[in-house]
Amino acid sequence: MNWPPQTGQPPPRVIGCWYEPIKFEGWILAARGHGPEWAKVLHVGPDDLGTVWAAIRTAAVLAPVSRVIDTEHGIICRVDMELAIGKRTAPARTAWHYANEESAPRLVSAYPRL
Repeated sequence: MNWPPQTGQPPPRVIGCWYEPIKFEGWILAARGHGPEWAKVLHVGPDDLGTVWAAIRTAAVLAPVSRVIDTEHGIICRVDMELAIGKRTAPARTAWHYANEESAPRLVSAYPRL
């Protein structure tokens, strides 16, 4: 796969994508973060981490990168996608961090777009 990530193309090595639990617990699904948006749009909450992660991971394989930001700490890719959880679907925005050219992407943030 070509490096660096390119807009319009799937994120490199997305099959190996991963997340840190603290991101979901402290922000993505938390009440002080994007939790209210997830609850309103897709009817999921903190107890649904596995379901939400599975939906993100499934959608990320085909979703194209919409923005690439090269930072001193690696590359951040914004990937907009359509998530399906149960019978509900919604557009969502995700951000992925690549520490270096060989790394798999780590989920930085995710939220449904209202």
